[in-house]
Amino acid sequence: MFRRLPVMLLSWLAVQTPLLAQTPPTEAPAGFDTPTLVDNPGSQSVSNGILEPRGDSFSLDQKVYETTHDVNSGLGPVYNARACSECHQNPVSGGASQFTELRAGHRDRTGTFVNPIVAIDDGAASIGGRSIVNDRAVVPEAQEHIPATENLRELRAALATLGDGFVEAIDDSTLLAIAAQQPRISHGRIQGEAIQVPLFEASGQTRIGRFGWKDQHGSLLSFVADAYLNEMGVTNRLRPTDTTHIGKVTSDPEDTPDALGLADIDHFTNGFMMPPIWSG
Repeated sequence: MFRRLPVMLLSWLAVQTPLLAQTPPTEAPAGFDTPTLVDNPGSQSVSNGILEPRGDSFSLDQKVYETTHDVNSGLGPVYNARACSECHQNPVSGGASQFTELRAGHRDRTGTFVNPIVAIDDGAASIGGRSIVNDRAVVPEAQEHIPATENLRELRAALATLGDGFVEAIDDSTLLAIAAQQPRISHGRIQGEAIQVPLFEASGQTRIGRFGWKDQHGSLLSFVADAYLNEMGVTNRLRPTDTTHIGKVTSDPEDTPDALGLADIDHFTNGFMMPPIWSG
C-alpha cells in the first residue's frame, strides 16, 4: 500500500531517483515536543520558525487541538472522542495512540465492499454511507450497533499527525515518480499506487492522496475537516452536515471562524504545518 511514506524514506528514495530533484533533498527535522497540559494548553510549545498567519501561534493551534467538546460546542450526536488530542496523544500531543476506531461492512455478490446501514433509535432512523461505526453517542437513541449482516470488521489505530506538514509539501510529481520507480528499487517487491483524490476546499480539483488510512485525502485541510465530523461529530464549512440529528442541540456548521478569521479546522491545519522542534 502506497501510503504516508516516512519523510526519511522519501528522502532516500529521492536520492535513488534522478527524476525527483535537481538538488539533494534536505533531511526533515524530527523530535517534536508538544506536552499535553491541563492548564494553559500549548503554553510550553513554541513555533519551529515557519511563518504563521497574522495573530496566530502554534500554542493557540495546540490549545484548539486539545479543546474538549460537549453537545453545546457541537459534539456528536455520534463520535469517538471529545478532543483531537484524545486520539493523538502518545507520547505527546499529536502523536499516535492506543485508541482504535471500528470499520465495518460486507461484500455484495460481485465482491465489491458495501458500507453498512446502521439502525439507530430502535430502528426509527439509520446512519449509512460510511464504513466507520462510532463507539459513543450523546444520547442512547443515537447509539450505533453493528448489524449481524456486516461480517467485515476492522479496528484501525489512530496515527501520529506530527510532521504531516512535510508530507503536505511533497509535490505530486515526486510521489508519482516514487511509485513508478518502486518496482526497480525494490526488485519487484513493492508496487505503490498513487491515486488522485478530490480536495474539499477546491471544488473540481484533485491531488495525489496522502492522508487517511486509504489515502483518501490529498490535503491536511480536507483530512482534518473529515476527521472533525467523523471522529467528533463537529460539522464545519467543508463537511457541513451531521450523520444524524437525533440528540443534536446546535446548528450546522458548528465550527465557525474566531476573531482571527480562523475556524478550528484552520488551526488544526496550521498546527500540523509547523510543529515545534524538541530542544532537549
